[in-house]
Amino acid sequence: MGFLQQLKHDLRTGLATLRLGTAQAAGRALEETELLRMRLEIRKLDQQLSDLYKDIGERAVDMKERGETAERVMYDAEIGRLVREVQVLKESRKKLEAEMDEIRNEQ
Repeated sequence: MGFLQQLKHDLRTGLATLRLGTAQAAGRALEETELLRMRLEIRKLDQQLSDLYKDIGERAVDMKERGETAERVMYDAEIGRLVREVQVLKESRKKLEAEMDEIRNEQ
């Protein structure tokens, strides 16, 4: 193989390697961006959960201070609604964590 042919071959190989590296870097950047978005979403869910826990606690204490029985507090419709919201948010958080694990395991 002549010098020019060898140079041409080496350049093609180098370009192919460069393209592959660029594609891998771009894919990795997309994965990291998606993980960051998911972490932010989890942070939002955690804040919403914290707010709901606070609301549940305040409602329960307020009811107890008004003289409601513990049974009445336990079966309060508003507390029940808030607890269902907590369950929905926890399930959403769990799904996001599973998706994040999938992305991490693909790497």
